Amino acid sequence: MEYENVFNNVSEFFKEALGNLEGYVETVIMEIQRPSKSRNSVPLSVKVTSLFTWDSPANNSTVNSAVQSAIEKENQFYVKTYHEVKHCDVYRCDTKTTVCEESTSPECKCKSDLEKTEWDDLSCSACSKNCSAAKNKYCVKEEEVPKCKCMANYKSEPESGDCVPCAVGYSGVECSDNTELILIIVGTVFGAIILSLVIAVSIISVRAKDKRNPETRSLIKSGHSDRNTSDDRPSMFPRVQTTSGHANPGYQPHNPYEMSSKNRDRFPERDYDDMYETPREPRGFRTQSRY
Repeated sequence: MEYENVFNNVSEFFKEALGNLEGYVETVIMEIQRPSKSRNSVPLSVKVTSLFTWDSPANNSTVNSAVQSAIEKENQFYVKTYHEVKHCDVYRCDTKTTVCEESTSPECKCKSDLEKTEWDDLSCSACSKNCSAAKNKYCVKEEEVPKCKCMANYKSEPESGDCVPCAVGYSGVECSDNTELILIIVGTVFGAIILSLVIAVSIISVRAKDKRNPETRSLIKSGHSDRNTSDDRPSMFPRVQTTSGHANPGYQPHNPYEMSSKNRDRFPERDYDDMYETPREPRGFRTQSRY
């Protein structure tokens, strides 16, 4: 009963206001907004569209002037105000899949990578041919709305809308996974630490090799000294100066046959010839024949 009352009064008002305009057909109620408070205290907001024939000379200006004149009549009490709106506000294009192009005859144009089917007029319910694997894209429906998305490891460029490969270290949907980047950073840090340790160990080893035992160094120097004074033949071991010979007054031979006369009484004198004598060269023994 309430809707019928609104329909009858609104239809009657616009019939009287626009009936004299050439090509007028009817006024259709598109939307009734319910008031948030009591219905008796707050007026209703009604959205309507007035239809004219194609050859009608009427336009927005003439329609608005005729309606304002009807509101100012004394016997009119139902419609209080009138505001002109855009055609797209009434045409009801699907805002999720289309963009309304404002004109006398509005058109619902598909958003990027979407297209209409033969059953569509106010919406676009299919992905376009541009949404393909060749373009690194795929079509999926979310909440009954088709969406063209980039494949894994690709990211959509805001300006061009193309799907480009992820930067180094990123992967996943829209390149949101940075696990590879973390691994690269950690690997680089550990690699630098290991390289530093290798260099440090090498330096320490070289320094430890140069720092020899003082006694060993003295023996090596002594061996080089003897080699320079005696002969030029190479020696594997360093030569050590001993107290062999009688030049040293404190020398006491270990051979009992070569001891002094006072200590030699207890031993018989040597009555044999040395068949071998120790050479000065560090090559072993040599035979000395005596006749």
